[in-house]
Amino acid sequence: MLGKVDNGNVLRLRSNGNSYAQAAEPVVDASKSFTVSAWVYNEADGGSRFAISQGDGTSYSFELGREDSNGKKSWVFRMQTDEKGAASTAVAAASDGLNTVRAWALLTGVYDAQGKTLTLYVDGKEAGRAPVAAAWSGQGPLQLGRSRHHGIWSGPWAGVIGHVLVWDKPLTADQVLALKGGKLDKEIKPVGSWLVG
Repeated sequence: MLGKVDNGNVLRLRSNGNSYAQAAEPVVDASKSFTVSAWVYNEADGGSRFAISQGDGTSYSFELGREDSNGKKSWVFRMQTDEKGAASTAVAAASDGLNTVRAWALLTGVYDAQGKTLTLYVDGKEAGRAPVAAAWSGQGPLQLGRSRHHGIWSGPWAGVIGHVLVWDKPLTADQVLALKGGKLDKEIKPVGSWLVG
């Protein structure tokens, strides 16, 4: 369900199999550098929830959202290094000690293929970083509100997603901070945007 806010629109999702949005095609080649960002509001106390993902029929290439593992809840940006989607081939950058429920957060995931790093920013500040040797890119379309795990859609988002932006380059820490304040240089144009303005 779409709703209007001051600076654009938001997508409200109800945490079920029919509550998602899908682009027509992949937005970036996830084996190369890229950045993905969105304002999110998670209403679910439990469960892993994914605001944005991209991959294919078997697995995500990347996913951005909330991880719930053994009772520990964190924001997460995760990528696959192998097309089969095994847990052992996934690399994640996750936050520690940040609230993930009933509060707005700007999540930004940056994959730097040259620097071989995966970085998660929350509200413009670095919240997690992980080394990644290489990444796999599935050919499926960008997804809002769900992710693909072992051939099954999972992690349905419960809450609101807005101001989704994707770049085919790694934003710097200063650029991510500027994005949070709405001051990112307009010359740094995204390759895809949804629910903006």
